[in-house]
Amino acid sequence: MTPCLCLQPEVSRKGKSVKRINKGDTLCRTVARALRAGWHRKLSLLVLAAMALSFSGCGSSSTVQPQVGAITFTNATGAAISSIASVTVGSGVNLEVTIANDPELLGVNWSVSCSSELAPGTPLPTGQTVDESCGFFTPVHTASGPVPSYATSGSGIVTFYQVPTAQPKQGTVTLYASSTTDPSKYSSVTLAVLP
Repeated sequence: MTPCLCLQPEVSRKGKSVKRINKGDTLCRTVARALRAGWHRKLSLLVLAAMALSFSGCGSSSTVQPQVGAITFTNATGAAISSIASVTVGSGVNLEVTIANDPELLGVNWSVSCSSELAPGTPLPTGQTVDESCGFFTPVHTASGPVPSYATSGSGIVTFYQVPTAQPKQGTVTLYASSTTDPSKYSSVTLAVLP
């Protein structure tokens, strides 16, 4: 039970409107004792209770939800280029994404899926450290874009997507940029892979 529930809804007693105190919680019992005590003790106990409430996160929460912007196509330095809808096997493209409400500046993780990816638990082909059947990213983690104007390269913000060397079964790949803070927040783009 959170301390926020100490004061329960108003109830009517003999025509008077009062608040009931929930005595099942330790902090609530402290508040109840303070209300029964003398004024100096009331004051000190209420101050302690107020401090406890402020540290408990009671009231308005400051939960920040990251927002992942659209994936944008760039050159290696982070300058925007026009969007594309298809890539050819063995080629590559630079990408970046901007995240809002990322107070810890954790950036994004990049991933790709397609109909040719290996089933979970399937061993990787000899010599491979990742499943390359849908292509792969270098690096797989980047900071939020855009690349600052003073930077000489897009290193750490721009990622390079390497298109697979063989066309996927259904001919498309879906690229994902997921917030490191909250992976349920992501942006994606689907590209056709041409032979």
